[in-house]
Amino acid sequence: MATKIGAQQGDKVYRFTPAERVAHWVHTVCFFLLLLTGLAVFWPGGNAIASLFGGVQVARIIHRVVAVPYAIVALVVLFGWAPEQAKEWLRIAWSWSKEDLVFIAGYMPELMGRHNPNLPEADKFNAGEKFNSVLTLVTGFGLVVTGIIMWFPHFFPKWLVRLAYPFHDLSWLGMSAMLVIHIYLSVIHPRMRAALEGMISGWVSAE
Repeated sequence: MATKIGAQQGDKVYRFTPAERVAHWVHTVCFFLLLLTGLAVFWPGGNAIASLFGGVQVARIIHRVVAVPYAIVALVVLFGWAPEQAKEWLRIAWSWSKEDLVFIAGYMPELMGRHNPNLPEADKFNAGEKFNSVLTLVTGFGLVVTGIIMWFPHFFPKWLVRLAYPFHDLSWLGMSAMLVIHIYLSVIHPRMRAALEGMISGWVSAE
């Protein structure tokens, strides 16, 4: 029998299902590959990165191949394997309250490693995680749509193709900025790094 979200075992709470964890890591690995191969192809100083993949042309092929699972697999896994959790995630991500704004405003000390005991209580996702989810959805959608336009430029008006390039750049820059904060919180931050266990085993500390 599958463990239910919120189940407790000692001082641990079950937070993420296998579907959520698989979707998370598929998205993460694909984005890292797309980021590196994209820099290898489009960044003037990307020759060193391109050499990791066997050259610019190989990096270009990998970029297009990996773009397909990036656009499809994580969502298929999440909505096909755990539709209730997926719907709940979307509902929470787009549901904002005054408490969320207070949380965001007061989170800076926490972000810098100092505990702020006055932050509002949160449900499954706090305001920072909601913001991460919204930015991931928006920039991911931007990457996919502009990527399709750039990949098949002959099917679209020239003005739209020209617009696709800067919007593609804005999308990956936004995703990369949040990724840096995400890695900092999950690997380095003294209080939040325990959350990484949740994306490996599904269990996190009650705190």
